[in-house]
Amino acid sequence: MKTCLVLAALSFFPAVAAAQETSIAALRTNATTASGAVALGRALRRAGHFDEAARVLGGIRDPALRDAARWETARVRIDQGNYRPAQAACNAIPVGQRRRVCLARAYLVWHRVALAERELNAARSMSAGDGELQLTTGDARRMASDLPAAESAYREAAQAMPDRAEPQLGLGALAEVAQHLDEAEAAYRRAVAADPTDPQAALTLGEFLLRRRANATEALTLLRRATTDHPQWPAALTALGDALVATGDGSAARAAFESAMRLSPTQSGVQSGLGRALLAQQLWADAEAPFRRALQQVGTDASAYVGLAEVLEHTQREPEAMQAWDAAIDRAPTDAAIRLRAADLAHRTQQNALARAYVDRVLTDAPRNAAALLLRGIIATEEGDRSAARAALTAALGGEGSIDRAATEQRLRELDQPVRPRRR
Repeated sequence: MKTCLVLAALSFFPAVAAAQETSIAALRTNATTASGAVALGRALRRAGHFDEAARVLGGIRDPALRDAARWETARVRIDQGNYRPAQAACNAIPVGQRRRVCLARAYLVWHRVALAERELNAARSMSAGDGELQLTTGDARRMASDLPAAESAYREAAQAMPDRAEPQLGLGALAEVAQHLDEAEAAYRRAVAADPTDPQAALTLGEFLLRRRANATEALTLLRRATTDHPQWPAALTALGDALVATGDGSAARAAFESAMRLSPTQSGVQSGLGRALLAQQLWADAEAPFRRALQQVGTDASAYVGLAEVLEHTQREPEAMQAWDAAIDRAPTDAAIRLRAADLAHRTQQNALARAYVDRVLTDAPRNAAALLLRGIIATEEGDRSAARAALTAALGGEGSIDRAATEQRLRELDQPVRPRRR
């Protein structure tokens, strides 16, 4: 039943996104009342229009809703990631548990877990607390790496706030860190089902499906939703660009990355993503600069070295390409695909000893890797070692991963042909 509900929620994403596009405009017409202004401020915050949200909420004078407006203003500054304005907004909340919880969350923006815990302890001493207290406790414990306590707090928050996505997102993050991917996916899907209009939930599940499940099609739907609901969000635009590259739409991916870059040139992954989008359009020369900028920003980015290596190969700079592949291997030593790409280039440039070294390392870690076994068989054939070639090619046919089976079988048949004596 739960799965059906989640799938139903996902099927409504286009409608939800369209509704979100017009919701702020509709809320503006009702903002003449205090309750309407609170609703508008909340919607503006979720859409990333932080300064406007703060102005709307700051203009509320109704005593009955002033405290709610102050809490929403603090959430604006917390979501914005600015500690000082967040602290000031929290201090404007009347003395009590809500102010303590708010200050704790502001300290977490500043990554001061000990100070956050001080505020949370004070909040607990006032009463048993509510979902906001448990949610903030979960975040603080997760940042302190106290994962069992964080899980307990998130579960209590989820019970107290079943219509909020954040507790489920916290549970999903804990499960993902522990490599319990099925549990993580289930929690992220519960987050989306709890609040289908939350762009953070859509982004988190979309990134998970893209990164962990290689499910770019479903991820694309989620990430379009996130960028529609929060249109000037560099992280969401970057993730959308990655999904578009994965689904083969290089032109749209380029537009997404360029939008993210205009908003935040140093956003993680945006430069290398732009390079990949240009590669998808076969604009080899244009792709080089973004990859080099990515490496200037993050010298350990293996994906940027991979992209640069592809550019260098396509522009006939094989020695430089080999250096880029080696740099990628250094930064992602367990990635068999990168080693095989390096081995393929070494083989194509008649460096069979180097190619064999790359392949043998892959086979040490994954003895049944079909692509590595195939290349090992091809190298052995070229070196005249028919026995080793036959063993490798036969193993490739029974190995793991996709290869051209017909071509591999043809290579085996050719090995059975007698060696023709050379003419003198």
